[in-house]
Amino acid sequence: MKVEVREPGPLRKELEIQLDVEEVNAFIDELIGAFRRRHAFPGFRPGKVPDQVVRVRFHEEIERALLTELVPRSIDRALGEQGVHPAAPGDLSAIRYQAGEPLSFTVAFSVWPEVELVPYEGMEVEQRTEEVTPEEIEAFLGQIRERAAEAVPVERPAQVGDLLSAELDSIDAQGQRLKGTRREKVTLEVGAPTLLPEFREAADGIRPSEARELSVTYPKDYGEESLRGATRRYRLRAVQIQEKKLPPLDDSLAQRLDANLDLEGLRARVRLRLESEKRFAARERLEEEIVERLIAANAFDLPAAAIDGAVERLLKQLAEQNSELDREAAAKAYRPRVERIQRRDFLLSKVAEREGVRVTEAEVEGEVARRAREERRSVEEVRKDLGDLDRFRQFLFERKVFDALVGKVKVREVRTAPTPPEAPVTVAPAGEEETPPPAEKP
Repeated sequence: MKVEVREPGPLRKELEIQLDVEEVNAFIDELIGAFRRRHAFPGFRPGKVPDQVVRVRFHEEIERALLTELVPRSIDRALGEQGVHPAAPGDLSAIRYQAGEPLSFTVAFSVWPEVELVPYEGMEVEQRTEEVTPEEIEAFLGQIRERAAEAVPVERPAQVGDLLSAELDSIDAQGQRLKGTRREKVTLEVGAPTLLPEFREAADGIRPSEARELSVTYPKDYGEESLRGATRRYRLRAVQIQEKKLPPLDDSLAQRLDANLDLEGLRARVRLRLESEKRFAARERLEEEIVERLIAANAFDLPAAAIDGAVERLLKQLAEQNSELDREAAAKAYRPRVERIQRRDFLLSKVAEREGVRVTEAEVEGEVARRAREERRSVEEVRKDLGDLDRFRQFLFERKVFDALVGKVKVREVRTAPTPPEAPVTVAPAGEEETPPPAEKP
């Protein structure tokens, strides 16, 4: 195989490839042998069909295989030999072939830039770790009490925090149930922030067996596409109101979780859990800080084809979720984020090259087995949950790259005050699952 590499422009490589007659004929001979074995040829004994007879009968299939098998295989080999790293699929052109002659073609690629990383050894970065406060521990214990709460039926108007079991009908302006609709049984938490305002107002103060009518206008960005911006009328009839009775915060609560725990032991376990979460969050912030420093220190141009392809794939995913997507506006909004991800991934790949980082199949299997042991599940169950092992392999790859980076930079740890939570956590009572309220899917 002969390969000539040209650079027609910035971040572009053009490979002119010529496969000699011997290589092309060897490939065709393999095809002819396969066709001879798989097909019957009237008038010839099995295995005794002349090559030319097979070639004439399957000439279209042979030409197709040259283009779909031999050419791609040759391109991959040429890229490896020449050290060319494509950023997007190539453009094939100038294919020339006649029986008994070499096969030649040209393929052009957008390529990643040649970047020599600025040394990162000794780079100083800050790792901010939040302290666990007594208030956070008590808040987490409060969530445990919420999950262990007992739902007790009451004969009084519904109050914020109560669980309301109700029947919901879709109705017309005259209060008649719409034809073709069914009565739904719903459960919602009175006053929950996840409810639309109309449902919050209708549920507050409702009595057992009482029915209330309401008109709901759904937001234009509502999750269910058919309801976006629509106005619907409903009748909500209370079937049962339950008050949540929280268990006392004492040793008995701890022993519901572990017979060997007392309240102080539970507090200690909660502290360890929160500290672990904060360490994990601190590590994520550290990794992002390192990435930002790498991006700032290593300026380079990105191949437009790589960005265009990534944006197009993202737009396709978004369009599947929203048929009214403004593609132009979405492309403009998401392009900077896509570019940042492309820079991040490219720089991490360059770090991996420098540090000799790679992930073996043995490491993938070992990590799957470790998770199975820790979670007390079978390897098959863990594999099923992981789904695409290529994505899991990429996760392990990035973890090893960041481990290598953290080992080379200077990390200064800083203890900071905790960040206040953005919104309260709603927890379902023990033994029950949270049911999507009617404001979410009536």
